[in-house]
Amino acid sequence: MTTPTVSTRRSFIQATGAALSVPLVAAAAGPATGPAGNGDPLAARLAHLEDLQAIRALNQAYARLVSSGAGEAVAALFADPARAQIDPDVRRLTPDGFGEQDLIDIAPDRQTATATLPCAVHLETAIGPDCPLVEMARQQGGGVVPRTERGVLEHAYVRHDGVWKIQRAAYRLV
Repeated sequence: MTTPTVSTRRSFIQATGAALSVPLVAAAAGPATGPAGNGDPLAARLAHLEDLQAIRALNQAYARLVSSGAGEAVAALFADPARAQIDPDVRRLTPDGFGEQDLIDIAPDRQTATATLPCAVHLETAIGPDCPLVEMARQQGGGVVPRTERGVLEHAYVRHDGVWKIQRAAYRLV
């Protein structure tokens, strides 16, 4: 014995919804093919992911070197080392979700990019003016006012000889 199937409104909506969602899934599958892909969407997607990974590694190196106080090494991350200026009060830079909450936008030509990276900056400002009491505090490892600020790093990147470099770095409070 067979049970006759009855077409219902629900099955029509289900079938139509699946048919209409196919173009949306195809459009969202990856970035448009660019010069790197030469018409191959998988190669373009792979190149985009490699660029994202290289920029994230550059951001992590920047945070690590700023925290260690290695000014010359930080300058090497910049396209123009003269633009690598770090506030002398900055003692540490703590990434706040680098890779998870960062917003990286790579230009279609894959030669420039921008990023907004949430972070916490740990600062120490020396107490002034100089007096014997402050001098004694400095000799004991004090004499500074520590504070932590939450903000975002806004970086602009440029590709030099196939390697991503920081073109401009700015910090702003949120």
